[in-house]
Amino acid sequence: MPHAPGPSPVDLTIRFLVLLGLIGRAAVVYLRLWADGRGWWRLTRERRIGIQHAFAERFVRIATRFRGGLIKVGQVASLRIDVVPEEVTDELAKLQDQVEPHPFEEVALQIRHELGRPVEAVFAHFERQPIASASLGQVHRARYADGTELAVKVLYPGVERSVAVDLAATKIGLWLFNWLVVPDLNQVHRELRETLLGEMDYVREGRAAEEVAANLGKDPAVAERVRIPDIHWETTTRRVLTMEFLEGTKVNDVATLEAWGLEVDEVVTWATKAFLHMMLRDGFFHCDPHPGNLLVDRDGRLGIVDFGMNKRITREFREAIRKSVLASIQRDPDLYVQSLMEVGIIQESDREAATELAKLGFDPRYYNLTPKEAMNINLGEYLAEMRGNMKRIKSFQLPDGVVMLGRAFNLLYGLSVELAPGIRPMEVLGPYVLEFLAGTPPPAPAETAA
Repeated sequence: MPHAPGPSPVDLTIRFLVLLGLIGRAAVVYLRLWADGRGWWRLTRERRIGIQHAFAERFVRIATRFRGGLIKVGQVASLRIDVVPEEVTDELAKLQDQVEPHPFEEVALQIRHELGRPVEAVFAHFERQPIASASLGQVHRARYADGTELAVKVLYPGVERSVAVDLAATKIGLWLFNWLVVPDLNQVHRELRETLLGEMDYVREGRAAEEVAANLGKDPAVAERVRIPDIHWETTTRRVLTMEFLEGTKVNDVATLEAWGLEVDEVVTWATKAFLHMMLRDGFFHCDPHPGNLLVDRDGRLGIVDFGMNKRITREFREAIRKSVLASIQRDPDLYVQSLMEVGIIQESDREAATELAKLGFDPRYYNLTPKEAMNINLGEYLAEMRGNMKRIKSFQLPDGVVMLGRAFNLLYGLSVELAPGIRPMEVLGPYVLEFLAGTPPPAPAETAA
């Protein structure tokens, strides 16, 4: 069976050379900023910001052009404020995992290679135009002969080779800069590699969807309001994922939701509860709750799709989170700092600086605000204080899982800001936090079919 076409050796070589050039540009930017810090090359504040912003724009242009793993690299880097300057992360955050689709002929050949039969022999109907296309694969609507409506996700031909080049170049860049920053950049590379390889394994994604469905099914109230697509294993392989097609509109399509007579605040609340269930009860969660992955049907049920980005957190990390949540509720900076030390985020030498940072976070001016109230604070002043305190912490290291956990929380918070600004966080968090603080261990991974 012939393989679907992918990038040629020449294409991959050009890709690698372009990425090496980007690493060289990053080195130049760093040296200019370093020389400015030593007083050898004076730059105005505006010029410093401009240099960093120009580099970020260049990365975004290259990532948008070459796609593959570069978009994912930029997205993860935009979350690492401990490593990447704010002027860069703000620009990288604009990277969208939405690209022009690949030709249908490539998709059809990939399906034939993976399933051993042509598309028309497997599906009674298969739409040529995808309903979604991203950096690693695209999704088509299809139907079995028995009338079952399907969504078929197909990995782009040869994308594994492009991602391998991206990871190799990224490893070189992180190795070169590792001695310049406090956090271990090798851990960043491991995080990137795990994320990208996981998203290119559709069997893994199908099992993740089934595990989340089984976990959420233990709470009847959540199970009644949340839908996870069934996986059709008979036509699923590592590069082709066939699942139930969920009808619905995006969670941020307010006009349609209101036309259906649905309360947007209620929809967002149930979305938040579902993800809190995953994160705080189960310890295994979907890391990418952006509006494109959250669908709402006419009955107000939330459908969650795209489980390629998922994460399991360890019991030790859960225990540290438990203590930090308890400290946050009690507004106890000492307990909060102790929880950071126990999980290895900071060392004893930084206890004092971390305590001052925690006191700022628990300041009544900034604590437990609704999204609407948060919009009225002087964010620039607050962030300046936070960054000033963070710079004093020299031993700072992010443990495995915290970036993805933070990503999920940030996306959920963004939904509230956009769609339900009157929700008070602790009112939704309350029941989950109380149970979490009681120390209930996470369940064993749910059994899944393959």
